[in-house]
Amino acid sequence: MRDAARESGLTLIEILLALGIMGVVMVLITNWQTGTLNLTTRTNATARGLTELNDLTGYVGDRVRAAQRVRVATSGFSVNSGSGNACSALSPCLAVVLPDTDPTTGAVTKYVLFVYRMEPRSAVTDDKTPDDWAETNVQVLREYRSGDSGTTPVNCVPGAGQTFETATGAGCAAMQGLAGLASVGGFNPYLVADYLTPSDKLPGSAAPFEWSAATRSVTLRVQFRQQAGGRVTTLPPTQAYALNVQARNAPVVP
Repeated sequence: MRDAARESGLTLIEILLALGIMGVVMVLITNWQTGTLNLTTRTNATARGLTELNDLTGYVGDRVRAAQRVRVATSGFSVNSGSGNACSALSPCLAVVLPDTDPTTGAVTKYVLFVYRMEPRSAVTDDKTPDDWAETNVQVLREYRSGDSGTTPVNCVPGAGQTFETATGAGCAAMQGLAGLASVGGFNPYLVADYLTPSDKLPGSAAPFEWSAATRSVTLRVQFRQQAGGRVTTLPPTQAYALNVQARNAPVVP
């Protein structure tokens, strides 16, 4: 009778043992899936960071190379009106004056003032992915541009035969004297880069923008920062990415 009962089905102990084994297997599979998902998320974040850094440094680097005037400001300069727009150590500014050319003839038609400012992500209301963590843990880089009208200063339009140095049109004096300009107004903001390590948290206390008058060069230092796969990912991992760019058209300062 006992042999017949054993052959007719599993005992309670065997069932419990089987369930226990199945539970362990399911936990292992779940952990593997979670680990794989987190790894994929971090890999995607790294790829995004590489793209962001490449686009940012390439874009701003090209601006600096073509600049007629360059200024790095952590005080004494503000962008538009209202509180929180002053350039500071936490929100440093890089200002450059660039020529704008006719696409057909290649002739310079005007000079435009661009200001790049590191800002809290919470200051941006458009063109960003919702991310509660990022709102208080990263900064963005925004670009402000002068216009043909409605901005202070307006774009500098040189007269016939004039260069930037000799231009006398509206706005030209302010751009020529960029080093002493106290503020700009009416500039429209554009988002250049997101998920950047805040200026006061860059490794080694590095500054995002540094200007050398002796070599007419700007050093850009940035680091990508994002929470991905349950951990904070930075790129480069332990230091800021640095790019040194010479402003070839800026005047030599004795």
